[in-house]
Amino acid sequence: MQNELHIRRTVEGRVYDTDTAVLVHVLANEGGHIALDFHADHTALYLTRRGTFFIAGQSGACGRWKRRRNGGYAPGCGIELVGDTEARRLLEQAGGPVEKYFKVF
Repeated sequence: MQNELHIRRTVEGRVYDTDTAVLVHVLANEGGHIALDFHADHTALYLTRRGTFFIAGQSGACGRWKRRRNGGYAPGCGIELVGDTEARRLLEQAGGPVEKYFKVF
């Protein structure tokens, strides 16, 4: 994932910011430049200082973070909150450091 991912959004009355959260793991780093590759997807899992997980990313016009524009789709970016169970599932699926953030049996 490109290091220049800077996304800040207010969700449910709280501010989530990729610059102040801990990057837990890159979940997708597919495709090239967002504006040129319709299927590009750059998504990562983050953890806030208060212990809330969220995913943030950007994608091309056919990717997860696309947005509607002029009757079609355009590249976009966004933030989605995820619970602990989903964060663990995402880490396991991506081969991330599960044991660093969750109890492993």
